[in-house]
Amino acid sequence: MRSSCTVGGRGQLGESALLAALIFLIAGLPARAQTAPAPPARPAIDNRIPIAAVDARGTFAQLGQDAITAAGLFTGLSLTAADLPSKGFGLAGGAHVYPLRGRAWAFGVGAEAMFARTSFKPVDPATKQPTGDVFRRRLQGVSAQLSMNFGHKAGWSYITAGYGPMSFQSYLENAASAPDGASEKTLNYGGGARWFNTDHLAFTVDMRFYATNPSNATLHTAARQRHTVLVMSAGLSIK
Repeated sequence: MRSSCTVGGRGQLGESALLAALIFLIAGLPARAQTAPAPPARPAIDNRIPIAAVDARGTFAQLGQDAITAAGLFTGLSLTAADLPSKGFGLAGGAHVYPLRGRAWAFGVGAEAMFARTSFKPVDPATKQPTGDVFRRRLQGVSAQLSMNFGHKAGWSYITAGYGPMSFQSYLENAASAPDGASEKTLNYGGGARWFNTDHLAFTVDMRFYATNPSNATLHTAARQRHTVLVMSAGLSIK
């Protein structure tokens, strides 16, 4: 009788342990089912300045008033340097790539072209009507550019410097003449900014100084002194 009771007791203990384990397992199932899997890691957003940008801008150039140019251009006329047209308008464009880029900066290389022109026709003091031939002034050239850029893909500012051939000519326009001044290597420097309101299109502004060299007179082009020309421009940029 004692032996039967012992065996029976052990059987009951085993069944109780099995039942407790089953209850524990069932109780844990809902908690495991409610545990959501970890979301996949989001890729890092690249907010750097883009790899390239292209600009198209309208330009305003302060060409200045040069006494030497006026003396050669207005020969025989009662006109002075103050009568020279000094405000030129035109276009500029460029393409730039940024091979070295950090989180908030980029080093750029590129090329730009620009021109600005203006004209003037003397007025008869008695009739107040234009008379005679048209006098023109023209600044145009191309240059290679290096730039340091600061910002991110939605907008950045920059400082830049360039060097390339440029002509700055003042001449009398008539059937027998044409501008024949030489293009000389000219340094330019300045800065600007781009603001992107869409993914690819931006508003851009630029201010540049062109350190033009003095030039002797030619058959059709007046001489000029050394002059630093201020060119301001605004337009659109595409990245």
